[in-house]
This record gives sequence, C-alpha cells and structure tokens, in this order.
Amino acid sequence: MQQPLKFSVLIFLLALSACSNDRPKVASKPAWVIDEKKMVDIIVDLRIADAATYNNNSGPPRDKAKDWNFVMKKYKVQDSIYRKSHDYYCNYPDVLTSIYEEALDKLSEMQAVNAENVGLVDTLNNKGIK
Repeated sequence: MQQPLKFSVLIFLLALSACSNDRPKVASKPAWVIDEKKMVDIIVDLRIADAATYNNNSGPPRDKAKDWNFVMKKYKVQDSIYRKSHDYYCNYPDVLTSIYEEALDKLSEMQAVNAENVGLVDTLNNKGIK
C-alpha cells in the first residue's frame, strides 16, 4: 500500500510542477539589467517603430535612429544598458524566448484590436484581418 501512495504523490508533484505557467526567470541578476517586463515593453515599442519605418510609403522617410532614441527616452533607459541587458538575457535562452513570446503576444493583441476598429488588412497574407 505504501508504494502506490508514494508513486501517486510523486506523479501529483510532477503534474503540479508541469502546470506552472510562470515564465522562466533569472534568479539573481545584476542591478543594471532591465527587468523582463520592461524589456517586453521596450521590444514591443521598438517593433512598432520598425513597422512604421518599413511601412511608410506615403510620407517622408522615417529616421530609425530617432525612433530608437524616442523609445529609450520613453522608458528612461540608456541605449547601452538596453543592449547590455539584451546580451545578458542571451545567456539565458529560455528567459529571452519567453520575453520575445510575450512581446509577440502583445503585438498580436494590438493587431487584433486595430483590425476590429479599423478593418485593417494583413499585408503578409493579403487578406482582411478578422
């Protein structure tokens, strides 16, 4: 009777740990490293700025460096600290993947909201976004 109970407890604990939806985190990092949440927000804004740069067909060319600096000022982060933080997270691929997945999720949500409000077209697939 003891053996099945131990096995059941072990299975329960494994299942419980597998159900955890917490994204991977770095346990201890230097104080200068930008936290994961802020990194997500910065990456989202940088990708929006990139999209504005590359999808600007009707107006004057956008200055990507100015857009980049605007985002860094918005988050009160020095460019060098952002780059060093990104390099730091590169040493933790699971964490960096999680950061980019969250950024992609946010961008997808924004795209869906905009599509509902404006009736945008998905330019990659040449069809309306629903």
